[in-house]
Formats: sequence, C-alpha cells, structure tokens
Amino acid sequence: MKINVNAIARKVEVDYRIPLRYYYRIADNLLKQASIYREERNIVDLYIILLRFSSLVSETIPDHRDYQVVLPKERILYRKKLLTVLDELESLKPEFDHRVSELNEDHGRARLSQLDGPERISYGSETSSLELSSVKGQLNSKALQSSRKYNDNSWAPSNTVPIDKQFQKLSIRLPPPNRETLSRHSFLGPNGLRGQWLGPSTGVKVQYPSSTELIPAEIPTDSGLNQAGQYDVVAVKDDKSEQIGSSMDAVLSLDDGRWSRLAEDSCPPWINERKEDLFQLSNIHQPSPPPVLARIQQDFAPIPPSKVADPRPGPAKPSLEGMPDSNSYQHLHIPVRMMEDFLRLARANTAKNLETCGVLAGSLKNRVFHITTLIVPKQESTSDSCSMVNEEELFEVQDKLSLFTLGWIHTHPTQTCFMSSVDLHTHYPYQIMLPEAIAIVMAPTDTSTPHGIFHLSDPSGVSVIRNCQQRGFHPHEEAPDGNPIYEHCSHVYMNANLKFDVVDLRPV
Repeated sequence: MKINVNAIARKVEVDYRIPLRYYYRIADNLLKQASIYREERNIVDLYIILLRFSSLVSETIPDHRDYQVVLPKERILYRKKLLTVLDELESLKPEFDHRVSELNEDHGRARLSQLDGPERISYGSETSSLELSSVKGQLNSKALQSSRKYNDNSWAPSNTVPIDKQFQKLSIRLPPPNRETLSRHSFLGPNGLRGQWLGPSTGVKVQYPSSTELIPAEIPTDSGLNQAGQYDVVAVKDDKSEQIGSSMDAVLSLDDGRWSRLAEDSCPPWINERKEDLFQLSNIHQPSPPPVLARIQQDFAPIPPSKVADPRPGPAKPSLEGMPDSNSYQHLHIPVRMMEDFLRLARANTAKNLETCGVLAGSLKNRVFHITTLIVPKQESTSDSCSMVNEEELFEVQDKLSLFTLGWIHTHPTQTCFMSSVDLHTHYPYQIMLPEAIAIVMAPTDTSTPHGIFHLSDPSGVSVIRNCQQRGFHPHEEAPDGNPIYEHCSHVYMNANLKFDVVDLRPV
C-alpha cells in the first residue's frame, strides 16, 4: 500500500464560519504534538506533524478572509514560528529518510513471515511501514516564499498468499474451512471482501426522530462526585479486580452500557496542587483486561441510491495497523466509567428533557491519545440541542492543564442514538482541529443502542459539512462517492485501567 506524504499532510481547506483564532489554536495543537514526538524521538511523526503545521500556517490561514484584518500579533508570531519549523524540517530530512527506509524493510520482512495468525505491527518508535512520494512545500505568503524538495521512498508489498493455501500450510490434517464458515465468522459480513457495497435508497427520506414523552432512565443515585475548590473535580480510579473473568465481561458489555464498578477517590485541587500525573494509569494488577475496541454498531440492510444522504452512521472502517495514510488515525482510549458518570451528571437535565454536553480532553503518549478529563462547560440546552457558552473559560482550563481537545459528548434524552444534522455541524470543528476527535452520543431511552461513538467520514463527510451552508435541522445531500457522511469509529478503545477527572464549570 503506497503512503503519500502529500496526502497525509494535505492542506486544510479554510472555512470562513470558523474564526481565525480557532485556526491559530489548531497550529498550537500541532506544535504541542510535535513537542511530544520530539521528546519521544519519534522522527517520522514529528516530521509529518511539522509538515501539517507549515501547510496550515503558509496556506490555510492566509486564505482566511480575516487574515489581514484581525490578530496582527499572531500573524507576525506564526510567521516566525514557520521559519523555525522549516529549518527543523530541513535538518530532519536525512534521518527521516533513513528511518523510513528501515521501517519499510522491517515491514517487508514481517509480511513475508506472517502466515499463521494476525500479528499487530505497530508504527512509530517500534516497527512500521511508510511510503513517501515527492513533497513540494509551496508557501503562499507575500512575506515568505520558500520551497523544499524531497526524494521518493517506496516499497513493494510482498506477494499475498491465498487464504486456502495458508490454511493448508497451517496443518495438512485440517481441511480448509468452507465458504459458509468463513462468511459466518467474518466481520465484513456474509459476502466478505468479495461483497459489493450497495448505496443508500431512493425511496427513503430523511426523517429525524421526534421528541416523545420522557421515559426516565434508571441511573444510579450514588453519583460519587465531590465538589472541590472553585470547580467540581473528581478523580475516578479503577478497581482492584479480583475476578478476571467478571472484569473482562464488564469491559466487553458495551451494548447495555453497564461497566464494572470502579473505586472513586477525590483528588487534590485541580491545577497548582495536583501532583498526580494524568497520563499515569492507576494501579494495575496483572493479569489486567486490555483496552477493548469500542466498535459499537448495528447491522443495517443496504438500501438503493438516493440524492439524500442516509442519516444513519456507516460501519467502522477496518484500521490498517502499521500503515498510516491520510485516512488512518492514532488510537484513542476512553475510561470505561466516563460515559456512565456523564449520564449521572446529566440526570437533572435528562429528567427535564434537556440535552447536556461535555468536552473530552486528554493527553498523547506513545502515539495513543488518552481521555483524562471530562469538562462540563456552561451551556444552553433544549430538548434537541445543546450549545456551550463562555468558551474562553473552557480553553483556560485546557491550557492550564496542557490538554488536547479530543472530542465531545452529549445526551439524547428521549431520542435514539444517532447524529443529527446539528450534531454533524457541531462536530466538524473538532475534527478539523484533530482528525482523531470523536463524538459520543448517550441515548438512555434507546434500548437497542444506548450510546454510540462517531466521527465524520474523511474526506467524504468532512467535505459535505464544509460545503453545507444551512443551519438548524436539515437533510444533507449524499457524498459524491456514495460514502456515509458519518461512521462508527474504528480507532477507539475502552480502557478499564484509565482514570479521569471531571471539571464541572456549570453554576451550582
């Protein structure tokens, strides 16, 4: 599989609806990621993230209509930062090429030897594969004009062995499984890789669920959330598991929304007096359940094509381990108790048929994002919408704790689990800031799917929402390539050992 650096670090198209200061905040996030990769000596990711920064500052931001009008200090500051980044890219290029060549060779050998079982090949500081095409950085700025030319690195994938041959090599005594057996156990469905995707239906119109009378959800009364200092901050830690089987079952029971009970301890004041490392996992007693892929989805029968996009989510795309490209995402871990605790925080609003929203923030370590903080901002809510107020207060909390914005979470008090058109537009800036950002929908009255973890399909869904100028609830046209606008996430894992804090900024 060929990996193109131009695609990985492709230009972010400017959207005038997003304030210019938000794009500068994206640039800050990229530099924060680069700093972590630099400390971890992850040259490949460092190089790619610096390319993204240079494209954002030299191409996207100058195209914004407010670029020459507002924030003159930031304009000068980021021009200087751009020059520093370009110098670092130039110095990193030889080592980057060398590491990419080594990773390609390692991956080629691994592919040849990988005949008996799915081994995971990680990317970054261990083993990986990456193909680079020539990169030309064109800087479209009146004050800055420079270009960098880079060489190609490519590799040829090893010849794949047919599945029946591999089974024969495993044991000559065992006959290869028949097609019926393979289809029954394939996550791709009965047709497997040979199936042909059928697009959305002509006769189906978009009908968003209407609000019904509230059916209160059964939510535990022992919230376990203590008030400390100016904000409501709670540290939630994992339990000392005595029975491994029950812990694993609890982690795997995604559909009914129940998780194993975790002990809760109040943490010290949330900024200056906190000495506890948010990145550190709490006490783990081996063997401990590993993070479980949070692929929560239902099977939907394919429907015929239509000009109107199907409002339901598409299936999660299988991730390509060790194969980063423009559509690959770094893993993101969620604490298993976080969604349950958010429902308790939202209980008062849910009883009034009002939505509640929160922001998911966290850290990056060893190429894995960890949600370590749930921030509940001041907000205005209705039965089918929720919007944050005083966004600057939210940014202040994140900046003081040096947190990445990793997505958001909100409730559907009486509706089913889906992303409305308003939700899709709300999520769009999150995913522009960070491609790995997620949207969690909690639907306590939806017995079939009480929660879902979604994101916009990229580039299909991102392009549809960027080009849509409508507001409020409205149907979206189908993407030109026929792909769904949003889909279940394939890069999200539920982590039973991950602790988190709750910062509630709402007035008491």
